[in-house]
Amino acid sequence: MPVGRYRVMDGEGRAVGIEEFRCAPGPAGWRYFSDIETSEPDPHRERVDFVVDGEWRPVRLVVQTGSHSLVLEAVGDALVGERDGEAIELPFGPEMEIDYLSPAFNAVTANRVTGTTEIEVVYLEPVTCQPVPMGQRYELLEAEDRVETPVGTFVAARWRYTALPTGWTRTLWVAGDVVVAYPGVFELEAYEAGSRGPFPA
Repeated sequence: MPVGRYRVMDGEGRAVGIEEFRCAPGPAGWRYFSDIETSEPDPHRERVDFVVDGEWRPVRLVVQTGSHSLVLEAVGDALVGERDGEAIELPFGPEMEIDYLSPAFNAVTANRVTGTTEIEVVYLEPVTCQPVPMGQRYELLEAEDRVETPVGTFVAARWRYTALPTGWTRTLWVAGDVVVAYPGVFELEAYEAGSRGPFPA
């Protein structure tokens, strides 16, 4: 079971917090759990619990940010659950994704898509978890690339992520089920591969 810690940054490389995580295969497929401490927009703690099935399709998501909470489950063609105690139901097709400010969501998408793909996303606004529709593009730049990180060198898939409404774009590297490098956004500063990896080269 991989465990580790990311330095959370503001997209431009300024450190704003940390995210401690663990992830592993589970009964439904794969599960990611993390505790986040960040100063943006104000100092607070968050918790993310994300489960996907064997084909990396979202099954269940829980986000708690202190001032807000969200629980979503994929049921048919919808995401059903509660936000701040109020029932919500969001359209959600089999090719859609969920996104929030954690590298877990990039890892899930990178394990689902192949090559260059534009996807519809239910994007959850930071802290409030307010869902908004967003188009995103993932481009596979290299299937096996060597990338150096503070915890070692990994052989990883190199992707380019773009938020289509704004054009904001960054390169990231995904090894197995772990985002090992995401310059300016997340830096993997502590890591133990456990028995299942991915392992540094």
